[in-house]
Amino acid sequence: MKQPDNNKIPVPRREFVSRLLYLPRGITRLEKLGEKKQFPKNHILIQAGEKPRYCYIVKYGRVVAYEYTLNGEERIYNFNEQNSLLLEANLLFDYASPISFKTARPSELVCIDKETLLNTVNTDPEVSMDIMESLATKFFSSMDQIRHANFHNAGWKICDLLLIFADRYGMPYDGKVLIREKISQQLLSNLLGINRVTAVRAIKELKEMSLIEQINGFYCIRDIERLRRHQERLL
Repeated sequence: MKQPDNNKIPVPRREFVSRLLYLPRGITRLEKLGEKKQFPKNHILIQAGEKPRYCYIVKYGRVVAYEYTLNGEERIYNFNEQNSLLLEANLLFDYASPISFKTARPSELVCIDKETLLNTVNTDPEVSMDIMESLATKFFSSMDQIRHANFHNAGWKICDLLLIFADRYGMPYDGKVLIREKISQQLLSNLLGINRVTAVRAIKELKEMSLIEQINGFYCIRDIERLRRHQERLL
């Protein structure tokens, strides 16, 4: 019997390895607790070091969690997508946010105040489970992001992010998978914490291998399974 390769890093479960966050359950219950408000693009909901007055559900649009490095580069940690919940732990426990949050596009958010959230958590076990699952998903995703940063090179990370976007935004296109979301090379580098030159080089290599292409500014994966196999070889 072939022995397992102990030096090979196991591939984590896909549902926990995502920078595109959304709530797995209970969004309908939670959105009844707050008030819907419209926010323009680049509206700062909270800056690092502040305590939130509300937690938020993204009804449509996108909220990014970010900070700036010492050399002034923007570092994006995740996208809070439609039906995601953010800042719930900070609101419940009066924690200041270590990073900033802003809208990445015009967005409609449900704003829930602390008193309402606390009262509901104390009286509704289903909402308590919704909150716990949201926090658990973020925890697992954060842990896997740390693992990726420590053990994987830029090429592997680029492949992984393209597969994540394909899973969320992909559509069949001429036997391929077209990602219906424009992803700039700068965004890739900001999300992955790598410099732009490295991101450009990794994308160029994938194109030269005919694994991906661009169509009208959108990335298109020519063969999902080939890209996955290529990623596995980079472990």
